[in-house]
Amino acid sequence: MSWFEMFNAPVQLTGAVATAAVTLVALWKGGVPERIAACVSLAAFFLSPFAQQLGGLPQPLWGVAAVDAAVLGVVTLLIWFYDRQWLIGAWAAEALTLMCHAAKLADVTLLARGYVASLYILYFGFLASLAWGAFEANARRTKAADA
Repeated sequence: MSWFEMFNAPVQLTGAVATAAVTLVALWKGGVPERIAACVSLAAFFLSPFAQQLGGLPQPLWGVAAVDAAVLGVVTLLIWFYDRQWLIGAWAAEALTLMCHAAKLADVTLLARGYVASLYILYFGFLASLAWGAFEANARRTKAADA
């Protein structure tokens, strides 16, 4: 898959714009866990098209599942070391994403469109959690500066 093929559909373009926007906000306004998650999310965004080519079979997307498992691992570590509410939402989105991969493995007759759509929806949920975390960190920092 070429980089230009990543933007064939409106949802792909929306995902790219949302990824860029949330990453910038998290790097600018977020704290350490938000910045780590933003970098991991950005890396996953760029690795996923390459990971789609792994395994030789179009469905389930084994390479993407591996990338998602790595992201879940990082978010789990962030939960362990940081007390942030948004991490629970991000973890839930990633855990559900892995469940979607497992569901496709369990029943290969699941429609590919639904499988891929669920991955996009959950990714947007992850980005929403990360954006919430960035604004929460900024509000916490502002409140501490005012005190």
